[in-house]
Amino acid sequence: MRARAILLCAVFAGAGLAQQDPVDLLSQIRHRVIAGISRLPRYMCTETVDRSSFRPDEVAGKRARRSCPDVLDTGGKSPLKLHLFSTDRLRLDVAIADDSEMYSWVHEDQFGDRDLGDLVRQGATSTGEFSSYVRAIFETNAASFSFKGESQWNGRRVWQYSFRVPLSRSGYTVSNKTLDRLTGYSGSFSADAETLDLLKLEIQTDPLPPELGMCQVATMLDYTQVRMNSVDFLLPSEANMRIAEPDGGISHNRSQFSGCHEFLGESKLIFDDRATSEAPVSAAPAQTIHLSPGLRVAVALAQNVDPALAAAGDPVAGKLTRTIKDSPSNLVIPKGAELKGRILELRSSYAGSVSVLEFGLKWESVALNGAYHPLDLLVKSTIPGSAKLPMISPRAMWPDIDATFRPESPGVGFFAFPNVPPKYKIPVGFEAEWVTVNASPELSAK
Repeated sequence: MRARAILLCAVFAGAGLAQQDPVDLLSQIRHRVIAGISRLPRYMCTETVDRSSFRPDEVAGKRARRSCPDVLDTGGKSPLKLHLFSTDRLRLDVAIADDSEMYSWVHEDQFGDRDLGDLVRQGATSTGEFSSYVRAIFETNAASFSFKGESQWNGRRVWQYSFRVPLSRSGYTVSNKTLDRLTGYSGSFSADAETLDLLKLEIQTDPLPPELGMCQVATMLDYTQVRMNSVDFLLPSEANMRIAEPDGGISHNRSQFSGCHEFLGESKLIFDDRATSEAPVSAAPAQTIHLSPGLRVAVALAQNVDPALAAAGDPVAGKLTRTIKDSPSNLVIPKGAELKGRILELRSSYAGSVSVLEFGLKWESVALNGAYHPLDLLVKSTIPGSAKLPMISPRAMWPDIDATFRPESPGVGFFAFPNVPPKYKIPVGFEAEWVTVNASPELSAK
């Protein structure tokens, strides 16, 4: 290994590069990466994920059925003409502690033992961007490395290495939410030639087994310095994941990380000191309310929802448009009472010139007597005309907006907006009717 390193050094020195031993350089880079990881505090970041999927043109797909070997022979790029099939966005908080990643919806301010798949039930997701990849590659002896030389990246002089982790040493798992399979992987990284800081890491799996329904997963991570408590730490700023599929389709996730800060959480990782943009209801003693099942509840959005900016995970505000009167308990919640909720899906699907917007919404609590109280609802229908979509004909003034629920997503109403125009925003006043459900014997105020 030493003889080979000297030979490589001599070859590159002939091109005018500084005569440095690639083996020693690698040792220094690994030491710097590991030292940086080991001194990281417990911290959390907000992760915004833009997801896009592309599908082959139907005619082309019928004319030439593809397979994973066909796709991988083209470097993971589809040999077919693709069209945009769907787009959506997620916004999550991720906490990193004790070498593990925990997820919650943004501003939910508490982390439990939920897996990311418990929050995001559809589409591709990934974990491990913060520490798992770099620990596996730089901290263990699983990877073998090859020196690729010096190059330029974003105006900086960098050292480049490639690496390989065989299946026998790998801990990389790929799942289709039904099956899990371990895979080997390979890739490359770039480090700043002056500071030896990690700048870019690229990873691609070995060809995946057919039962997963994926050919290959490739991930690209960009790193930057983030200041926390007057100390700079190297953290990922962006991650791009690309999944090549057997039919030639491609799924792409672009994750951006922001607002990273240290936390001093307890074992339950519940945070009470984080500011939110919402004006809180004035403090009041905790109360318990009982709502009978089957009460009709009409709620309208109290804000626009712009698919160009909003994301699944974002908080959302609403207002009652009718008074709730619960005769058995003599409880009255007046018209205009404020509700807190959360967007749980915001997805656009495309078929030619037709676009359908899918909106998942859950109302979580209602304001009464100065406090917010949990609210469990089941969606029934939308109020015609409240979405202000373009009229489809003089006789049928407003298109139907389907309202459905899914057993695996209790309390969430899913609304399908047909033929939405470009830059459409779900408007203030979009209204739907819900019904109370008997989710628990009693509901305690938050």
